Amino acid sequence: MINRQRALIRFIANEGGRIKLLRLVKLSFLLRENAKEIPRSVLYDFIPYHYGPYSFTLNHELRAIERDGWVRITESGVELLRSADTEISKLDRAVADEVDSLTRRYRGVGTPTLVSRIYAGYPWYTSRAKDERLRGAASPTVPPAIFTVGYEGRMLDGLLDLLLRTGVKRLIDVRCNPVARRFGFHRSTIERHCGDVAIQYTHVPELGIPSNKRAELDGQDSYNRLFDYYERQILPAHKESVNMVSSLMRKEPSALMCMEADAKCCHRTRLAAAVAKVTDLPAKELINP
Repeated sequence: MINRQRALIRFIANEGGRIKLLRLVKLSFLLRENAKEIPRSVLYDFIPYHYGPYSFTLNHELRAIERDGWVRITESGVELLRSADTEISKLDRAVADEVDSLTRRYRGVGTPTLVSRIYAGYPWYTSRAKDERLRGAASPTVPPAIFTVGYEGRMLDGLLDLLLRTGVKRLIDVRCNPVARRFGFHRSTIERHCGDVAIQYTHVPELGIPSNKRAELDGQDSYNRLFDYYERQILPAHKESVNMVSSLMRKEPSALMCMEADAKCCHRTRLAAAVAKVTDLPAKELINP
């Protein structure tokens, strides 16, 4: 069990061993918003969804905890099935103190009131609320551009939130082989969850670089040689795909996505330059605000 999962268990234990799923999600969101000194790896990222902030990753990991026999998830809530004292004791003291502080602060606050307070305090996360009357913010509208982004080091929810905040309407996956151990970045999963937040997903594997070509890269010079090869060989061989991507990017704000966090270590910068020549659109790497 990892620390952010232990934090979920501590929230459940603090509530007497049973908690409404909606309440658990909202308390975890407040932990992320309030715990400024806690490492990001202990916290979940969130997106605006039907009932305010939501995390696909939290839901996925909670289901994993259930499979391991720690909790039972039902329509009425999440129930702790066995003592978790040993796992809870492994939680960093600062994280445990923040979880306990939030539990005490909201112990007398009902879940509907808690949700209402979050809606009022964090209007961005109401932008996709199921009840349109509760939306306190609107999704941004931006002109088409060649946005680029890497998912390395991000949670799926952090990536989707960044796209939504930017106004991106389509994610163009330019990985040759779209598999990942990290939750959310396998093709089928990211395509499904992009659809959940009304972002179109397109995979263009022929504009990626085969994994065997990326073996034994050991510095920026070797990356540059690889990307020179990409410009000379792969892009000219797939001109129709470049034109197709260019057409999509003209129509609506779209982002080219690959894995690497550092754009200098990713072929997406060369692809973006090729698309810019066709479209005259500006290219911009997306970073977290």
